[in-house]
Amino acid sequence: MSAMDKQRRIAFFILFASLLAGVVFFALRPKEPIYQGKSINAWQDDFAARKGGTDYYTAIREFGTNGLPYAVRNLALNDFTLRNKYREWRLMFPKFLQKILPVPKPLLQVVDGANVFLNIGSNAIPHAIVLLKHRSATVRQSAALGLGSLRKRFPAANQAIPALIEALSDHEEKVRFFASLAFQEMGADASDAVPALTKVLADTDQTNSLFYLRAAAASALGKIGPPAMSAIPELKKALQEKDSNFRGHTAVAIWRINSDIATTLPVLLEEMPRTSEHSKWDWIIALGEMGPSAAEAIPRLMRELKEDDQAWVRQHVTNALMKIGPEALAK
Repeated sequence: MSAMDKQRRIAFFILFASLLAGVVFFALRPKEPIYQGKSINAWQDDFAARKGGTDYYTAIREFGTNGLPYAVRNLALNDFTLRNKYREWRLMFPKFLQKILPVPKPLLQVVDGANVFLNIGSNAIPHAIVLLKHRSATVRQSAALGLGSLRKRFPAANQAIPALIEALSDHEEKVRFFASLAFQEMGADASDAVPALTKVLADTDQTNSLFYLRAAAASALGKIGPPAMSAIPELKKALQEKDSNFRGHTAVAIWRINSDIATTLPVLLEEMPRTSEHSKWDWIIALGEMGPSAAEAIPRLMRELKEDDQAWVRQHVTNALMKIGPEALAK
């Protein structure tokens, strides 16, 4: 047998083995879950393209935890370098090539993944805890955000506290951010997280300098309340920062931990005019929590009531004014 014949046989064998492996793979792979005649991947593709509406979450509830691996696989594609590079390069190609080359399909985003956990319900809690260590940053973010959403409904989500504390040291800033948001839903139950949250609050290095992350940690400490008393020195130090949003969240946290109105009320009154309603609505709630002692805030709240065009903000303002009390209003 000639050398050429041997090479042909080897090539044929490799091709046959590859085809056989492909057939075996497709024959043995788990069958996709189906709901209303549509596979879970089809549901995800439509929802990621914003075609499926809330019906997707109905499907997710039907699939239960069996649907989680598919959602995780889809979320993880957000971190696939070659796919992201292709999306960039494709836009640089001539128009005729862009028409020929396939368009990357939309993927589930972090909030979509969090809603998957929420719609599955309490059965998703152990899975979300494990996924906090997934290699994909997008998956870890979804797991952390999802655990916070689950805690709103299920106290059993408290079992995630040790894993979320560890997530506060994740090298990805957004994972630390969503873990901080999760702790905001746990209140005093998350007292073990105080040292880790205080570390996030105090970390001003280049990788942790965005105020939104430190503000989230401050808010979480405030929601924990008096058990976070050890964080007060760092919170008071943070009041010296210049960012209005960060200072306001820090002031609210101090109030909720030690009821120090003298320190916090002037900061809130100073920063409220500079901050959007999407940040200061919780400050307005805090002013209501202060009751008659916050009478000095009435002119500012009345102005908010007059100037803000968002009904939900005006409702918060009205509630705060009612809690401050009619006597204070009369004065």
